[in-house]
Amino acid sequence: MKKEVIVRKPNQLISILPKESISLIQQKSYNVFLRNAQNKVKYTEEEIKEDKRYIFEISCKELEKKAGLNKKNYDYIEVELEKLMSIVIKVVDKENKDNWKLFHLIDEVDRENNMFRYVLNPLIVQALKEQTYFTKLDLLEIAKLDSKYSVILYELAIRYCNKRRPEIKIPKMSIEEFRRKTNTEDKYSAIKDLRKYVLDKACEEISKKTDIKLNYSTEKVGRRIAYINFKTERKELSKKTIETKVIKNVEEYSPQVLELFQLLPSLEQIETNKRELAQLLKGHSLRYLKADIDYAKQAQPDNFMGFLKASCESGHYSSAKLEKQERKEELARQGEEEKQKKQELEKKIKQKAHQKAKEKYEKLSEKEIASYAKGYESLPKMLKEKVSKKEFVLGAVEEEVKQELRELLLLIED
Repeated sequence: MKKEVIVRKPNQLISILPKESISLIQQKSYNVFLRNAQNKVKYTEEEIKEDKRYIFEISCKELEKKAGLNKKNYDYIEVELEKLMSIVIKVVDKENKDNWKLFHLIDEVDRENNMFRYVLNPLIVQALKEQTYFTKLDLLEIAKLDSKYSVILYELAIRYCNKRRPEIKIPKMSIEEFRRKTNTEDKYSAIKDLRKYVLDKACEEISKKTDIKLNYSTEKVGRRIAYINFKTERKELSKKTIETKVIKNVEEYSPQVLELFQLLPSLEQIETNKRELAQLLKGHSLRYLKADIDYAKQAQPDNFMGFLKASCESGHYSSAKLEKQERKEELARQGEEEKQKKQELEKKIKQKAHQKAKEKYEKLSEKEIASYAKGYESLPKMLKEKVSKKEFVLGAVEEEVKQELRELLLLIED
């Protein structure tokens, strides 16, 4: 069984930089497509030709199972595959940067009678056939991951892992190179956000759910964080070691277990299910388990806990909903950042305008002052007692300067 879910992915496909972001479902699906194609071309004596179409087939059920998608609605998968087809890959010759190639990860996909047929570029087919400089990727390990950044870093980490040396460092990577690999050049501009939403989240999930441990450290150049040093370590746990990690006292459960337990339907709130939840928490996040429990409540299966465990093993039935929620939160965060930037900019404009208004007032002629003071005499007596003529003129000049500064910023942005 284990042999059937190993894909030898060309290292060049791990290293290349897509010109667009690749989603989690696209990453998992593509790895299964590669494994399926590799089985077809591995032992063939046929020469790979650039002008030939290389067509492969895989059943919808097999793709769903091996990619951990669990998407019964194949229309959703169709949308993801359509996006995957549009992604352009650029491979640059390391020795001569002027030499490069552009191609699509998938040239064509169609579905008929619960089968997917897809066409791969001959360059990819040739790499699969030659099997040189390959990295073994366990599809079942990848299927456990819920973040696209986790999949990217898992593939990168496995590339530099060696069974003879369980600990090995990935070559030092600059922040700019890391952003290119993860398509975060226009996201998480602050290093603390890059750590929180990409690095920390991915390393934690990989270390918790897969066969390796991944951590990192950063390196500064001057006062700026310039490099990331990753370190990987393969887990060498036997079945006996894993089995010894059972809960010794059934009465002692973490707050997270008890929180999940309270979310179960009343009929499912029995002592043995606390143990089941504690085991699930070892490999899955609290957030996803809460979402899966809510999903199971709506589905109302005959075997509630069996349904919940199947959801976890299949990549979480609630993943689409959570991805949308995460996207919503991300947009809200970006909106809040934009709002804060506008507020800070407006504050600076106000301070600058106030200063320039004072300077400009000192240079105004009596005629110009009179022009700015139009309307002052028509103010109610009560307002005149609170605001002097000079203050009125200064306010008018300040508003004029503010508008000039705003218009200047708009010209700069254009």
